[in-house]
Amino acid sequence: MKWLQSVVIKLWGTILLLVSVVLIALTILLLEFFNSFHIEQERGHLAKLGQQVETVFQAHSGLEEGSATAIEITDIYGATLIATSKDNTVETNISEAKAKRIIKELERQNWKAVDGEEGETAIGNYETFNGKAALAYRAPFITESGSGTMYLIEQLTNIEQANEGARQIIQLCVLLAIIGTTVFAFFLSTRITAPLRTIRQAVVEAGEGKFDQSLTQRSRDEIGDLALAFNEMSSQLNQYVTDLDKERHLLSSILRCMADGVLTFSESGELLATNPPAEAFLAGGPVPDELIELFQTVMRKEKEMTVSFEREGRFYIIIVSPLLEQEEQIGAVAVLRDMTEAQQLEKMRADFVANVSHELRTPLVMLQGYSEAIVDGMTESDEATKEFASIIYDESQRLSRLVNDLLDLARMEAGYQEKRIELIDAVPFAKRMVKKFKQMGLEKRVSFEVTGPDVQFEADPDQMDQVMTNLLGNALRYTEDGKIKIEITEDRETISLSVIDSGDGIPEEDVPFVFDRFYKADKARTRGKTGTGIGLAIVANVVRSHDGEVQVESELGKGSVFRIQLPKKQRKRTL
Repeated sequence: MKWLQSVVIKLWGTILLLVSVVLIALTILLLEFFNSFHIEQERGHLAKLGQQVETVFQAHSGLEEGSATAIEITDIYGATLIATSKDNTVETNISEAKAKRIIKELERQNWKAVDGEEGETAIGNYETFNGKAALAYRAPFITESGSGTMYLIEQLTNIEQANEGARQIIQLCVLLAIIGTTVFAFFLSTRITAPLRTIRQAVVEAGEGKFDQSLTQRSRDEIGDLALAFNEMSSQLNQYVTDLDKERHLLSSILRCMADGVLTFSESGELLATNPPAEAFLAGGPVPDELIELFQTVMRKEKEMTVSFEREGRFYIIIVSPLLEQEEQIGAVAVLRDMTEAQQLEKMRADFVANVSHELRTPLVMLQGYSEAIVDGMTESDEATKEFASIIYDESQRLSRLVNDLLDLARMEAGYQEKRIELIDAVPFAKRMVKKFKQMGLEKRVSFEVTGPDVQFEADPDQMDQVMTNLLGNALRYTEDGKIKIEITEDRETISLSVIDSGDGIPEEDVPFVFDRFYKADKARTRGKTGTGIGLAIVANVVRSHDGEVQVESELGKGSVFRIQLPKKQRKRTL
């Protein structure tokens, strides 16, 4: 019965109990007071009646002479009169036998003197009166004919009736007081508990996560202070929860944006949380055995550990650290780092150093060898000396081109190459580039052709000259007894320049790497066909710096197509 636990019921019950106890005690005291009051009044009445009777006896100079008058007086008051003399004469308004029985009962009573009077009174239950209570009065009297004792007995029926009436009135008052107290208690408890119920509802809603609520302080008592304290608590909780949400979202955003995968494990090894890179690593599958073994080792040794392994052609490093809470180990956090690109970059760096060393060493060795031959006088004639000097010149030119290309490529990759944008006519530009290689083409029996509309586009003329020089030079290097064509096409916003040759072509497996630095497709195929190996890398960087794209299509033995696509208008760059 939940309603019995209500504060309203408890408060009402407490007030009602206290009021009831007070009223019951007050009722008892009032009834006792009224009873004592009435008895005291009756004692006084009996004492006065006794004095009147005694006066009557004395006036008639004897018991027998005054008995009739005395009986009339006592009958008026509804009292019983018994008067005895020394000679045992009895005068009474009841039967003599009954009077004698009453006298015997009166002798057993505890008599109490009446204040200021000669007589005594006693209260008791008399068998003569069917066990009912009665008030008795006795007093000695003296007449001319002798002395005796006078008894006046009055039943307490009237007092009991008066007391019963008072009792009913008091009980009615008590009942009305209890009803009034009940109404007042409910009113008071409602006034007290109504704001408490409001606060309770607010607390329940706060427990459900609604912290942005405020209670109205309707009073300045303890309940008002409680509402004010709740508002302060709610505000602080709302601030704390908001801060925690911000931290949680920030942490979640950081984890999502991390390039490294993060996996969180419980103490039992259960996977608790991951971020997108870790989910991509797991790909919906189980945790790798290497990671499980490392986790178990970390939990056992309670220190950070690192392991590297290869999976599906990719290289990973995993760092597992203990997860602590108040110096107690509750799990572990694994950071998964994909080192594939780093390894590839390291390999590229090593290849780059090796290629640069090779490309530099070859002309340097030839320079050193032929110069030593000239210095040592090993040439037999001026023609031989001239030939050696020519070779030294060619190799120095080759070395200079290599260094310049390296510098250009480094500037492009670092973003230091500035562009001087001009409007270029595509067909005259292509024909001018063909003219540069026409003589070398005649030597290799290679013809040139330019096709397409005369379109204008914006670009850096010098850098575009470098691009077409590298593309035409590569095409001519691997083409003999064939044809090289520059094909110009356009659409609404872009222009395409395609260098098409009928040369050796490129193996399919080498096509994706032709724009890498120092990459040479099929080293046996390129033997004797000199080049720096970074020309196409320069082409790719220049085209990308012009917001364009470069593509290659090739089939071994059937030639190649290098196509660059550029926007007709270059976007303005702001610092």
